[in-house]
This record gives sequence, structure tokens and C-alpha cells, in this order.
Amino acid sequence: MGEEQEYSARDVAMAVRRLDLMMSQMHLEMSERLGLSAAELLALAHLSVDGSLGPTELTHRLHMTTGAMTAMLDRLAERDYIVREPHASDRRRIAVRLTREGRDRIFTQVHGMADEVVAISGRLDPAARRAVMRYIEELSGAIGTPGT
Repeated sequence: MGEEQEYSARDVAMAVRRLDLMMSQMHLEMSERLGLSAAELLALAHLSVDGSLGPTELTHRLHMTTGAMTAMLDRLAERDYIVREPHASDRRRIAVRLTREGRDRIFTQVHGMADEVVAISGRLDPAARRAVMRYIEELSGAIGTPGT
């Protein structure tokens, strides 16, 4: 067996950029297959990852006006992707969550890739998984707070 290749910080940054481009392309193709706008797919992705969210939280995450968010949620509800329901602990608030049908439609689009990601991650030893998690969490934090 040969030696492990050494990668520079720039090599890693460029690999992250390539992954970002591939993910963007995948999301574009997925939104086309599902007949959704990019913003609609992004809202569904947030709900898929984080569970129920309030419309205001989604408005902030997607940098939309409340009117545009309301119209988008109306469209997604009409197509049975989401449901609005009373918030679990504050009856004055509304929560938005994916329907089972919405979750199934999204899962159908990504299940093969998700299975492969789990398999690749499973081949990492525990120390490598911890290092990857720390890296992704730090990178996500940096990306989530642009300009700081």
C-alpha cells in the first residue's frame, strides 16, 4: 500500500466547492422533477432536516417577505407537501411541517444518494467521523454567518 496523499487547505476548500456545485446541480434537477421552485425545495429541505418550523422562521431562513412566504406555503399546502397546524406549546403560533406524502416524494428523489452517503460514512473509523463532524459543523457555522 502507498502512502496517504497529503492535501493542502486549498485542496480541501476546492473539494468543498466542487461538492457544493454538485449539490446545487442535484437540487436544481430535483426541483425540476418535482415541479417546484428552488425556494419551495429549500423550504421543504429545511422542514425535512429541522422538523416543524414557524412561517416566520422560514421567512428569515429563505430571505423572503411574509407575503411571498404565505403564497409559497399556500402552494405547497395545495400540493400536499406541507400542513399548517397549531404550535405544540404556543397556541397563538402556527407550525409548518411536511406531510407524509411530501416527505415520501422528497425521499424518493434522494434515497439512493442518502444510502450511499451513509455507506461511505460507515467506512470511516470513529476518529475520522468525529473529525469530519467537527469540520462540517465549523464550516456550516461559517457559511451560515456570511460577512463575519
